[in-house]
Amino acid sequence: MVSGFREMRLATGSSRLLLFVAGAFNLAAALILVVLARVAPNVLAVDPLSGSQLLYVDLAAWLVVGFGIGYLLAGKDLARFWPIIALGVVGKAGVAILAFAYFLAGLTGPLVILLASCDALFAILFVRLLRAHATALAHDPQVRHR
Repeated sequence: MVSGFREMRLATGSSRLLLFVAGAFNLAAALILVVLARVAPNVLAVDPLSGSQLLYVDLAAWLVVGFGIGYLLAGKDLARFWPIIALGVVGKAGVAILAFAYFLAGLTGPLVILLASCDALFAILFVRLLRAHATALAHDPQVRHR
């Protein structure tokens, strides 16, 4: 996949909006995860967590925040930060698959599956974004191709 995306054109208005919304979603999801894990774990359909378990919640939330910042950066400069979006496809698809598996096993609740559904949608939209921008670059007569 990477070889087809060595270069990327700048984000258009709709792509920029998608990336900014994805960044905001990640920041909000991380905040929801951290707060609810502490004050209302039942909303997440998990047992109350102890200190050592909360460390892993915080680490996961920090990773989500990092990707959210990456999406915001890509919204400013897709040509430079597109690899973050490619990694985001893998991460968001993985989150969706894991969450759906846990939901089907009865180990998580509707809020988690709602957030995971958004991740699945973002994964699909990110693939479309990467393909569209790489294809547009390939057909741009002003770009010298190697």
